[in-house]
Amino acid sequence: MFICRGCLRSLASLGAAPASSRLLNSLPNRTPGLLSSRRTYVAGEGIQIDVRSALAAADRSKPNDEAAPSKKGRSSGDRMLEDDGEQMEYEHAQALSDNEPGRRKYLRKLETTVKKHLEHFTDPYHIAQHVSRVLQKGSFDEALLMTRMASRNKKVEVSWNHLIDYQMKNHRLHAAVKLYNEMKKRGQIPNAKTYTIIFRGCAASIHPKLAVSEATRIYNFMIKHAALRPNTIHMNAVLEVCARAGDLESLFTVLATCNEGLRAPDAYTYTIVLNALRHDSEAAKKRGLGLVDAEVKREMQKNIHRGRAIWVDVIANWRSARTIIDADLVFAMARLLTTGDYQDNESVLDLLWQTMKIPRLDQPKAKLPPAAADSGRTLEDAAADASPPAPSAEEAPDTKDMSARDRKQLAQTRAQKTPLYAKPDSKTLAVALTALGNTRKTSHAVKYWDYFTKTLGVRPDAETYYCYQRTLAIGHASAQMAALVEAMPPEIVTSITFRRALRTCIDDNLNHDAFKHACRIFDLLVARQRYPDPLSVRLFLHAARANTRHFLPAPEPPKDATDAAAAAYAEEEEKKKEALGRQLVTAVDRVWEPLRILSGSLSYPEEPARSPAEELSRQRGDMQEIMATARRTISAIDKVVNNGLADRATTKLLRTRRAILQRQVERWILKLYPHGEPKDERASLKKDMQDAGFDRRDSDSSSARRAV
Repeated sequence: MFICRGCLRSLASLGAAPASSRLLNSLPNRTPGLLSSRRTYVAGEGIQIDVRSALAAADRSKPNDEAAPSKKGRSSGDRMLEDDGEQMEYEHAQALSDNEPGRRKYLRKLETTVKKHLEHFTDPYHIAQHVSRVLQKGSFDEALLMTRMASRNKKVEVSWNHLIDYQMKNHRLHAAVKLYNEMKKRGQIPNAKTYTIIFRGCAASIHPKLAVSEATRIYNFMIKHAALRPNTIHMNAVLEVCARAGDLESLFTVLATCNEGLRAPDAYTYTIVLNALRHDSEAAKKRGLGLVDAEVKREMQKNIHRGRAIWVDVIANWRSARTIIDADLVFAMARLLTTGDYQDNESVLDLLWQTMKIPRLDQPKAKLPPAAADSGRTLEDAAADASPPAPSAEEAPDTKDMSARDRKQLAQTRAQKTPLYAKPDSKTLAVALTALGNTRKTSHAVKYWDYFTKTLGVRPDAETYYCYQRTLAIGHASAQMAALVEAMPPEIVTSITFRRALRTCIDDNLNHDAFKHACRIFDLLVARQRYPDPLSVRLFLHAARANTRHFLPAPEPPKDATDAAAAAYAEEEEKKKEALGRQLVTAVDRVWEPLRILSGSLSYPEEPARSPAEELSRQRGDMQEIMATARRTISAIDKVVNNGLADRATTKLLRTRRAILQRQVERWILKLYPHGEPKDERASLKKDMQDAGFDRRDSDSSSARRAV
């Protein structure tokens, strides 16, 4: 029962004490309201022992040299127990009000501790370091008390910054603003870092409307009354607060305070504004607000016009070397344009040519420019070439990690030269592909992809691959889609990747080779996934049944046609019938082994279950998906068998496989639905059978009738 060292020492001392000791007489006189760390145990024949009082008495009974051992003489276990006790005491004191005795006692003890610390800390730097360490432990009261006491005779603005930052990180906006006001009342002048912490904390606040009001109030106070004037960093932070809250009016009000001096706008300023306009357009499109499509488009066009007006200022500052255009700024403007109509999406390609010298590969007789041979070429040398080369590192420096001052200095060094072009990245390629998809210029997507990846050396990420897939899907380019899936890194390939690729093959029904491309994609699916995606398997079967336009019967020859023409027509139709049968049989053969693997995954699950009911509940969704795939396979087999699209040996094999799948489906139905299959499941099966050309009145299909 007693496991700590203090309890064992107290029990040892009580064993030598007489029954009439003063310890037992003092036990009933307990002061109400003490901390919860003072515990009372029951030992012996019902005698109540206060462990803390017993320990104090045991220490008093020891000699002076043993009563108060030093910290060096104590073991690590004793120090750990003491730290745990102090933490419990702090947590309990936080739950008490300031008027309760326990809280007052805790504050007196804390004040004594802080005074001892301040006796050794004379430099504000060391005080700020100690405050930071205390806040990392969660002892806010100690850090606040130390900062208040140190503010009497020292300048400890950094310590106040730590306190405000701690409250902002814990989403206590009001408490942080109160600390800011108290800081000024105690004669501590806020510095630039103080306002940066406040504004960035407001941007991350979970109450955006309140954060906008507080941030704009403090920002306006800085402009009018504060000794410290806001700079570009402060203005950008307030703009980000307004952008996160979706308050465009406040955002443009703050943007109107920029000037050519301390608050000169930079690339990050324009990026925030353009992203805010795009978010407002997307929000208007989602929420609708009861507006018709024309009114929603009008709101979106209004934001695009605002963005174009801002872009005029961006280009003017860029050409006069007052600002630098980076890839993030170009990406923000391009994404805003992609929310518009055809002309706006067309302007994205012009934007890339204007800011990055990426040629318009969608124009007639456009050729891929060669890669730059010398990576150290200057922009003037590149401008002298007939075809623009890839932007080199000197032409397009990486400005993502630059400060506002470094960007301004870099822009001033190029004041008498050609403006620096932005350096393309994967996001630039993604937005170019999006614009091509929106304008239905999907045939040029391959040119842009090759130019970015081979000429410019851009490494696409998962989002870029997704945009390329989306563009190819819009253009029904099944061949390029199959090549893309083969070239994609395995770590970013998911089931959605194969689903989108197979849907592209289904839509490309005018292409005679669409099913071949679907087979390439399906082979990659089986090779890269341990358990193939059931929906992808069904899409592959659908691709085999959908790409049959070249197998459709041709118009019959006229009645007065010769016998040779009629024979040629009959022979051609027979070839089409055989080709359709081979396509469906090929699909069933490719699906058979993956379907067997999926069925085995239900029989031998990876995670063991505690009961059959739990196992069934866990596997219900997977079982329904696999059962739907098996039914689609049965439907494809029925179409081949009932229409006589295969020879006798193949038909016999297909009938055997159909019987196996049918028994498996019936077993799953009895397991999933003991009281009968729901009507929607029966209707879905009936529709699959009708799509396969199955007639319930056919006497040779009794097993299929049992499934219905």
